[in-house]
This record gives sequence, structure tokens and C-alpha cells, in this order.
Amino acid sequence: MNLEFIRPIIKYLPEVKLPKRHIPFKEKLIWTATVLFLFFIMGIIYPVHVGPTELPLAYQQFAMIFASEMGTIISAGIGPIVTSSIVLQLLVGAKMIDIDLTTEDGKALFQGTQKILTVLIACFEAVAIVIGFRLGAKYLGASWGLMNPFVQFTIFQIALGSILLMYMDEIVSKWGIGSGIGLFIAGGVSKGILTQSITFLEWIDPVRFPEILGVIPNFIQEASQGIGFETLMLLFPLIATLIVFLVVVFFESMRIEIPLSYGGIRGVGGRYPLKFFYVSNIPVILAAALLANVQMLPGIVGVDMYEPAPIGEMNILQSSVYQLSQLITLGNLGGILSPDNFYKLMDINILIHLIVYLIVFTGLCVLFGKFWVETTGLGAEKVAEQIQSGGMQIPGFRRDQRVIERVLNRYIPQITIISSVAVGLLAAGADLLGAIGSGTGILLTVGILYRLYEEIQREQMSEMHPIFRRFMGRT
Repeated sequence: MNLEFIRPIIKYLPEVKLPKRHIPFKEKLIWTATVLFLFFIMGIIYPVHVGPTELPLAYQQFAMIFASEMGTIISAGIGPIVTSSIVLQLLVGAKMIDIDLTTEDGKALFQGTQKILTVLIACFEAVAIVIGFRLGAKYLGASWGLMNPFVQFTIFQIALGSILLMYMDEIVSKWGIGSGIGLFIAGGVSKGILTQSITFLEWIDPVRFPEILGVIPNFIQEASQGIGFETLMLLFPLIATLIVFLVVVFFESMRIEIPLSYGGIRGVGGRYPLKFFYVSNIPVILAAALLANVQMLPGIVGVDMYEPAPIGEMNILQSSVYQLSQLITLGNLGGILSPDNFYKLMDINILIHLIVYLIVFTGLCVLFGKFWVETTGLGAEKVAEQIQSGGMQIPGFRRDQRVIERVLNRYIPQITIISSVAVGLLAAGADLLGAIGSGTGILLTVGILYRLYEEIQREQMSEMHPIFRRFMGRT
């Protein structure tokens, strides 16, 4: 399928222009901080007749991953942006869309198509969220319904929120540091970890905020009455979070370095690093996005996602969709591997759910990992081409792209699968341990912050005086 028919529509879409001058580091930092501040502000703006919505644990995990605040104008978060990227990447990878991403014209067409698809998915997800969670029903009562103007206005505002996030992401990518999507995820997860760890609102006003205590204040309150096993277990989510954080940082630093040398200059060379997380956190984002959309399917077929009716009261379609979505998503497995929940593993249904979820999640991570490597120029052939065009070669071998590709094929296909499985198991394992911020959220946040730190270093180094760059060992 050719996408040229979309080009006339793209020119009517608003676009954030690329800067025509060099943006100083401080200015990039200001743009990035401003967008992050606006993101947090959008997270406390509620549509008319809609207030805060309490979510089941499984939906809280996905809400954190997609940087969404249910009930606000960013209830859909970055879900439409990520989902549109998944759909287009899959269609391009399967050759169902004829587009040349190696040219600037092809990239512009792809990005424009992704914007249009993001807008359509934002509208679709806004409808699904409003129907599934019955946003505004508490205030509108019996008058709540799709034909109610307030409900339609709520759908419009939630869709608009995701569209605004799309443009804020574009601002960060062109005028700031890193990417907006990464910034929103890291900001949302970090805020969630902090609030769940140290919030003490119940101590301030127990009437307005009953049972709203973070892990640490709750432990202090219980420990004042005596320390036992149950009291110590209150700290387990925080301990699990720290363990996962340290493990992710350790794996982020692991890499294989392939030695390279310049063909015409003896003794001069470098190294091509293959990180253990070669596929980065992309497979987890894509797998989580897909499963999040699967978890919304029951709401599309008329099942209340917050308080579903008993299976016997559903029709065949509703029952099938609901049971499938519960089986292959996290569901009620959050924290199942914490010491005080081990006894639940004796239930055969929970054990089957656990096994199926792990297989599906890691399988999707491997699938998306392999796809991402092949479609983004990280495969052995493309990397060999880049090395060859840079005038470098593998020491001890003749200068030939096929030789470089053969050497890279010893590592890249294997490390793609291994890293995809690793990030999948780390994300799923942290969720099963009940880590604060969700496993996927922690994994994404650490990876995002690690790369943000590296980019900040590069930005600062590029603005240093040449003498200082040489002193620091940089050219």
C-alpha cells in the first residue's frame, strides 16, 4: 500500500519547526523542564463533571507506564503515540506499506502518517476509557450516556490531551534534551515511586485522606506498636524496587566491545559497543502497549473494566474477551512473588495465569526486539554498512563489508534475543514482586535516565572550550 494519498492531509497538520540555529544547553534544559512542568499540570486538570478515578492495581501499572492520570485530560497518556508507532512499524516491517525510510521525504511521510494515526487512536482510546471507566457517571447519574454533551466533551478533552502530548514530545525532540515520551514516562514513574514511598497525607488530615500513607510512613506507624514479620513485609515493595533498580543499572553497564581499526592508518582504531540491553527498553514499551490495549477490549464489548459482572451474566463474546484479556495480562498477579503471597501459588488457576503471562510477555518482547533491530538499522547488515562507510575494519581481517557482517552475526542475533528476554523477565519479575512503580516503569525509567545522563554529558562536552575537551580526553 502506498501512503502518498495521505500527503495532502499532512500539510494541514500543525508542526513544530526545527530550530534554525544552535540551541545552547541551558536553553534546551529550559525547554525540557517547561514541557515536564506542563505535563504535571495537565495531570491535575479534570474535565467538567469528572473527578479522580481509583484504578485496580493492574490498570495502575499500565497508567504509570503510559504516563497517564485517569480522570484527567491525560487519561490516555502517551498510549495513542506508542500504539500508532507499533502499528506503523509492524506494517512497514511486514512490507504492507511501501515507504522508503532511508530518504528525508519518506521519513517525513512516515512521521506525518504517524501523527494522523495518533489522532485517530487518541479518539478511539478516549471513547474506550470514558465508556470502560464510566468517567463522569458519579456526577451525571442516570443522565450519563454517550449522547450526553458532557460525556462527549469529556471524550474530546481526553483525546485532545494525548494530541497535546504528541506535540510536546515533538518540542522536546527538536528543542530539548532526549525525547518527550521518555521524559513523560520517567516523570510519571518517579512521581509515583516518591508518592507511594513517602506520602503522609493521613497524618495531616485523616478525614480527607484516610489510609493514604506511603510505605515508609506506614512502616514507621506500625513499627511503633511492635515489629513482627507482617510489619517488616511492609518494606518489601521498597526493597524490591531498590533491588530491581540496582540490577537494571548493572545490566545497563554491561557490553561487548568489538575492536575496530582504520584501514589506512596503522595503530588508530576504536571499538563498537554492543550493550547487553541492545534492544534498549523498546520491546517492553511495545509489549506493554499491546497488552494495555488488550486489557481495554472488555470495555469495548460492554464489560465494566472496574467492576465486571460475573462470568455467567456475560454473553459468549464478552466472556471470551474478558477471560482472554485477564489470562494474558498481569491482572491480579501484582506482588504474587512477595513472601507474604507465596501461598497463593498453590492455586492452580493463579499458577496457570502466571505461566501464560510470563510466556506471552517475554514472547512479545522477543518478537518486538527482533523487529525493532531489523527496522531501525541495528541489524548486522546495516551496522556493517555503517562501519564500512566510516573507513573502519575488523583488525586481522581484510576490509570487506561481508567480513564485518559475518563477525557481527556472531553477536547481534543472539544478543537481540537474550536482551529481549532479559528486559521482559526483569519487567515482569518486578511486577510480580510488587515493586513500587511497576517493573516496566522502573526498567523504562532507569534506561531513560541513563541515556538522558549520557546525552546531557555530550551536550555539556560539546559546549566546552576545545582546551578543556582535550584535557578531559575528548576530541
